[in-house]
Order: sequence, then structure tokens, then C-alpha cells
Amino acid sequence: MSLITNMIQTYNHVYQVEKDYPLEFIITTDLYAERLKLANSKCDQAIVKASKQDLDDRLKLLVMPDDQDRHFYLLLHEDLFDQSQQYGQAIAYEYTRLIDFAEIQEKYGVANLRAAHFPDSACFLFLAEVRAWFRSFYLYYNLTSAENKAVLTSYLCGTVPDYENLLSFDLTTHMQALAEFYGQALAIGAYVNFDVSLPDYLKRHHVHELLTAVHDNIGNISIFENYETINQAYQDFILYKSKETEPHIHSHNCNHIHHDF
Repeated sequence: MSLITNMIQTYNHVYQVEKDYPLEFIITTDLYAERLKLANSKCDQAIVKASKQDLDDRLKLLVMPDDQDRHFYLLLHEDLFDQSQQYGQAIAYEYTRLIDFAEIQEKYGVANLRAAHFPDSACFLFLAEVRAWFRSFYLYYNLTSAENKAVLTSYLCGTVPDYENLLSFDLTTHMQALAEFYGQALAIGAYVNFDVSLPDYLKRHHVHELLTAVHDNIGNISIFENYETINQAYQDFILYKSKETEPHIHSHNCNHIHHDF
């Protein structure tokens, strides 16, 4: 547990976290079994059982509080603790999510985060995902003293082509993938000390204002700092894309109407 304690202390120092959270770590070889133990209702049990295959494939899982248990639980598979130090990135990713979800729990008085509904949830989930990828990768690069050239190569030859199929077309159906990609891009830019260029397949989309709003606020301590600006940019992007996909009606001199689908 000393590895985990050191990781949390380092994270708190780098990202200026002063608050203590009700978090427990569970290291296991069976995430499904441990998650099932934490199910406090028949409904939750059913959801967990239906997710067995997904849980068996995971190496980490953040379990949210519910109305019977106020704790967060971070389940970590033993395989994370090998020589690759990937446990550091995994812990930083989930710890960032915990911090942001704890804020929204306090803001809206949500008791059960496992079945939570709150205003602007789509924007919040997008921004929380960007922050988690950004903070976890930026910290990982620093802790491993990654070479700038290697980091940039991984972006250009790995990250950019890996996300091309998902992000080339309708972004509104792949906002989580966009958050993952952009969080990594921001982390690399912060680490090498210059913004990396976005791929052409992203530049085709009307998403510049949203990404700029996120970029300008990625260093904020609280997810809700300047949140209104980011949320407005998010809503504008979604509205623009929805109008873009609406059927167009136009008339011609031939005195009848054509529909474009």
C-alpha cells in the first residue's frame, strides 16, 4: 500500500488537493467478485452480474458511493503492479474522477452516485473524462521522466491513428472518445511545453470553440471553475451538430419542394 499512498501524496502535491476523501483501495485478482460484495441492493447486484464479462476484462474500477455507503472504492487488479509503473496512471485517472464526482455530489446533494441524475450531466461527464486523461498522463510522464521525442512519437504514430475511425465522422456519438483523445493531447502538450497539432480529421468538425474552452481551463483546480463557459461551448457544439444533420428543405422554379436526407 506504500506505493498507493506515495502516489496519492504526489498527486495531491502536484494538483494542489487539500481535501481528504472517503476512499478505500482494494487490490485483487477478481474485480467482479469484489464489486459484487459492494452491491447494496438487488438492483445493484443485477447490474453487476450483467456486467461480469466487462469487469473480468478490467484492471481498475472506481465504485461510487450510494445511499447506504458513503465511501468511494478503487478496485485495482494485481497485474497493474508490475514493472511498467502503469499503476500510477491508473490511480491518477480514477482519483481525478473521484475528486470531480465528489464535487458534483456536494454541489447537487446527490446521495447515490451509482444512479445519479444531475443538470448538465453530458458536459460534466465529458469534461471529467478530459481532466482524468490529462492529469493521469501528465503525472505519468513526469514520474517516469519520459523523453519528449518518445511522447510525441506515441502521439503521432499511436494516439492520432488509433482514434481516426471514431472521430472522423459524428463526434456527438463519440464524445467519450473525443475526451480521451483530447485529454492525452493536452497532457503531451503540457509535458513538452507546446501545444501539439490536432489531426485533420478533427479540424473538419465545428469543435474548435469547445476544445479551446477546455484547453484554457484544463489547469483549474475545480472542475466547476469557469464551468458555465465550457458548458455553453459544449451546448453550442451539440446544437450546431444537430442542425447540421437536420433535413434541408428547398424550393425550385419547378414549383415543387425537394427534401434532402
